[in-house]
Amino acid sequence: MRPKIAFIGAGSVVFAKKLISDILQFPELSDCCISLMDIDPARLKVAEIMTRKIISKLGVKAVCEATTDRREAIRGAKYVICAIQVGGYKPATVIDFEIPKKYGLQQTIADTLGVGGVFRGLRTIPKILEIAQDIKEVGEPECLFINYTNPMAMLCMAVDHAVGVPMVGLCHSVQGTSSMLANFAGLKYEDVTFKVAGINHQAFFLEFKYRGRDAYPILFKLLDDPNFTQEKVRFEMMRRLGYFVTESSEHQSEYVPYFIQHGEEMISKYDIPIDEYLRRCEATLSTWEKTEADLLGSDGDIVVQSQSHEYGSYIIHSMETNQNRVIYGNVPNTDLISNLPHRCCVELPVLVDGNGLQPTRIGELPPQLAAICRTNVNVQELTVEAALSLKREHVYHAVMTDPHTAATLTLDKIWEMCDELIEAHQKLGYLPDYSPVKKGTGRPLSQVGNKVFASVVQPDLEDDTRYELLIDNQSDTPFGSQIEMELLETTEDLEKLEPIQAVVEAQKQVSQAFSLPEMLKSKEFTLFPISEDKRLVGQPFERIKQGVIKIPILNGNAPLEDADLNQHGIPIELRGHGEELATGHMAIAADQLYVSLQVHDTKISHNRHQPWEASCLDFRVGKSGMGSGVSRLFLIPQNGSQTLLDKLRNPAPQHKFETNVTGNGYSARGSIDLSSLNIDPKRESFLLSLNVSVGALGTAHGACRSEWKPESGLNQGFAICRAVE
Repeated sequence: MRPKIAFIGAGSVVFAKKLISDILQFPELSDCCISLMDIDPARLKVAEIMTRKIISKLGVKAVCEATTDRREAIRGAKYVICAIQVGGYKPATVIDFEIPKKYGLQQTIADTLGVGGVFRGLRTIPKILEIAQDIKEVGEPECLFINYTNPMAMLCMAVDHAVGVPMVGLCHSVQGTSSMLANFAGLKYEDVTFKVAGINHQAFFLEFKYRGRDAYPILFKLLDDPNFTQEKVRFEMMRRLGYFVTESSEHQSEYVPYFIQHGEEMISKYDIPIDEYLRRCEATLSTWEKTEADLLGSDGDIVVQSQSHEYGSYIIHSMETNQNRVIYGNVPNTDLISNLPHRCCVELPVLVDGNGLQPTRIGELPPQLAAICRTNVNVQELTVEAALSLKREHVYHAVMTDPHTAATLTLDKIWEMCDELIEAHQKLGYLPDYSPVKKGTGRPLSQVGNKVFASVVQPDLEDDTRYELLIDNQSDTPFGSQIEMELLETTEDLEKLEPIQAVVEAQKQVSQAFSLPEMLKSKEFTLFPISEDKRLVGQPFERIKQGVIKIPILNGNAPLEDADLNQHGIPIELRGHGEELATGHMAIAADQLYVSLQVHDTKISHNRHQPWEASCLDFRVGKSGMGSGVSRLFLIPQNGSQTLLDKLRNPAPQHKFETNVTGNGYSARGSIDLSSLNIDPKRESFLLSLNVSVGALGTAHGACRSEWKPESGLNQGFAICRAVE
């Protein structure tokens, strides 16, 4: 019985011509049924005429059928060959290049990895899964899915995870590169043997031999030849990794973060052809009319080349005739390469005979090769997860883990670029709707964004009966529900507190005052807002027995002298590594909080962007009630007069300090202007946190960070302070 071979995407006529010619030149396959399918009727007609001419030219008994109905093409097929491009060159591929280019991201091919590969995968995976499902439902039992479409690894992985039909992904990288290396080394190709393994487009020649002897030294000798300028990227990667990679330099340059990202000088040095795939597509389109005319020539003749090195026809022939062959294919990793993830898609030797595909177990790749492969597998797995789960966050995750993109763009730019790409593809119908995320994050909106937050604040930390419930509705619909104030961990056996009826418009915030029973005054308890509305996220409020740190007011409204501060101010002490870290005093005068500290730091270092990671004083000051906000101020030790830095690392000139750096640390003396922070210390209590970070404490200890912890008056890490006469 003649096997039926379906060709999905037969409108790729130049490639289809090669494969169909390969198949029909095997006598054992010369009577098969070739079923052509494409969504473009005009291209399909060209493919049908071309196939009939090949059959006539070869004088074989094969039959040809053509249809735009994919399911009918696959019905009863024993083999299905896929070579599709969802969205085509225009508009989809152009979008994959032009939008990233706006963000400064340059690409060469963009069909396998990178942001272009991710979005090609996202729009292709749904169609590949439909083909696989048709194979499962109407193809002949054990019908083999032979895929030539990129991004190869992503598509094969998606089919394996979601449908599970027999499948192999085919590429010509191994054949082409092995022949190229033999030519570079001056060796006869028929005497060369090799073993290759890894992932598609990033598999490596683990062995490269000539008549059984290691020929790698010949390749490494080429690195010393100034006149040898071929495949610069791949030979540079061989220099560093010790092994040669299968796919071209233009591909390789966008799979790793060592070339394109470092500017025009590197691009020129390594001859990297930016936008190469766009040029290839334009060249193909410009010659299409001539190609079509050649295929449809009125004389009825057609040129049939001898069999190519494409593996597709050889697989079919071996399975039909039981002839043993070894091909290189992309298959699920079922412990074939033990240091790559389970069921990722790997490329390696595959024995083919009448029993089908039998992949070779490689074991462990050299660790540096496995590491390089895993950086690409991360992107593949996340793209597949995004396509199968329709979770938008995984689109961002796939692109942010791509080595090329991560080395070029900030996270904000990656998110913005992905949003623009998703919108552009969705407008054209190439991408489905994804579950929404909280804007600018990688978290589902249903989990964190479409929420209503309820928190309790205490307007006056010295009044234990008055509270406020702050309700922040971040969802896109109104909130109207009773909020129960659950009492936890209290020392009293109390009845349930009265609920608070809350009504909050979408994207709005409200504050509602409430009181607690007198009997809770000065007691320890935790309040936890809850509601039957599942959107509500309650934030617990812990009330502990607490005192107030009383900071003396000295010298009226006049500036405070050192002697008064050190003699009458309250003492400050911080310890780290069991040793004294900082000592000093604190007092108030003229709405200024005066601080004098002696800090022990034997390795003063500066980090203006992240001061807490080096030597600094870190103050947090705010009004009573966390809802009012807390200001963060930094002092970076250096000699002379200086101002504190605010949380954005900008100078805050209202806060003035004098510092003196010595070999064992530094002294810091100055004031924080409380009035500029809307704090009247004579009328209200305020919150204060002080942390000291040092580069080193003594000779036996490294970096240290310690927080001021007075014996009483702490509220969630802050000291509750009040000025007293």
